[in-house]
Amino acid sequence: MMSRPAVRAWFAATVVAALVAAPRATRAQQPPDSARRDSLPAVLIGRVIDSLGNGLAGAEITLHKLESIRAITGDSGEFRIAGVPAGTSVFNVRRLGFEAASFTAVLRSGKTHRATLTLSATALSLPTVAVADTNKTHWLDQFERRRSSSRGTFITRADIVKRSARSGSDIVRAVAGVRVSPGRAGGQTVVTMTRGAGGRPCFPTMYVHNMPYSGTIDDFSADDVEAVEVYLGISEIPPELDKNGRGICGVIVVWTRDPKRPSGV
Repeated sequence: MMSRPAVRAWFAATVVAALVAAPRATRAQQPPDSARRDSLPAVLIGRVIDSLGNGLAGAEITLHKLESIRAITGDSGEFRIAGVPAGTSVFNVRRLGFEAASFTAVLRSGKTHRATLTLSATALSLPTVAVADTNKTHWLDQFERRRSSSRGTFITRADIVKRSARSGSDIVRAVAGVRVSPGRAGGQTVVTMTRGAGGRPCFPTMYVHNMPYSGTIDDFSADDVEAVEVYLGISEIPPELDKNGRGICGVIVVWTRDPKRPSGV
């Protein structure tokens, strides 16, 4: 049996040990810094301009299906949207006197991204094909139409499988006039075009499902892509992909897998 002084000493040591261990246990329960960073929202900043490059004040940018995340452009067309969930997001842009537009962006957790969005003035006459009609068409009708009537390189799902492609850049690597280079310091692969710009390399303009896209083709894995269109030089680019007539040097259009396709097909 311990004496009273020994009991007091043992009790005091036990209390001190418990107090020291408590903060350690609390710290152990906290998520690691990497997990907290991965859950951080993203920020999107940029400008909305017209076909002449002038900033458009009063344009509204909203996150699709979550319109509480929104911004109104300032006098120079600039905007800033904070608190955007990381991942692939679709933004809608509207302004009186201009055609509404949408664009897709892949936003990374805790990062700030930039985008320039162009709106076209509202036409006085209705387009030949109403927008409502396009909702009834198959999601690859535009790809097939241009494949039959346009110059360019058209890569189907069968081609992607045959090439054993793993990344988006693998899909276009074999296209003549496209150069795929490793990024600096192990960064993301760089895709440039070497035809149609006077022999100088240039960065292609990206579209996803015919909508302007601010990211790169390597935002998509080959397994997620159904088809790709590649256009090099002004002579190959269809008019609807160069609405402003600025003579962009090249275009890549990505079509993702059919959302109605059964999984594993």
